[in-house]
Parts: sequence; C-alpha cells; structure tokens
Amino acid sequence: MAIKAYDSSKVILLVNDLQITGLAEDTPIGFEAAEDGFEYSVGFYPEDVVISETNNNVHTATIILQATSPYVRVMDAYAMNNEFVSVYVMNNNEPREKSGGTTARIQRPANRSYAKTSENREYSVVVFDYKIED
Repeated sequence: MAIKAYDSSKVILLVNDLQITGLAEDTPIGFEAAEDGFEYSVGFYPEDVVISETNNNVHTATIILQATSPYVRVMDAYAMNNEFVSVYVMNNNEPREKSGGTTARIQRPANRSYAKTSENREYSVVVFDYKIED
C-alpha cells in the first residue's frame, strides 16, 4: 500500500477566471448532483425492471468564503446582476482533477449574520454544464 499526501494549498477555485481567495475552513467548496443519474421502476414481476436515464448534468456548487474575503463583494455582484459565470475547481494533487463548468449562476447574494466572531458567507451556484476532467 502506498501512502499519499494531500495538500489543500494545491486546490484552486476560479470564478470567471478569477482565483478566489479567503476560502473558509474545513470544506469551502463542494459539488452535488441535482438528481440521480437514473430512475427505475419494478413491474409486477421482479425481472420486469425499467431504467430511465435522467441525462441531467446540472450540479450545485457550494462555495463558502470568510467574511473578510475580498471576493465576497464580487460574488454578491455576480448574483445581484444575474450574471452567468464560469466556475472551476482545480485539484493539483494526484490524481489531478478539474471540476465545474462554463455556464453557471449564483442563486443569491450570501446571507449575513453578525456575531462575536466573524461569520462565513455561503453561496449556492448552479452549474448547468458540469463536467469532471483529468
């Protein structure tokens, strides 16, 4: 068994070709499929199975920034102006991955809350042409 290292500093988030900094701690970037890749139904007899492909590549990206990130205003502006953006995450660890798409929209500006300590800003970004590349 080979031991491999993972370095979070080798993960880069690009929105409209801007490298976003001020990412929150733990899991600041994630992608989730809008729906499963297929649906199925079983007929009266157990061997009567129909599988329907959904053909839906839409994913929702969750991006969490620190409140002090200089990109909070940029992300809010994209959302308020209903702009289409590109969103890509490049993982330069081994194995290398590039996830995201060229056509995405930020659903809304981040919610605000103010407390004794700084609160993060969370964005929900719908990526309409999501893909994963090596």
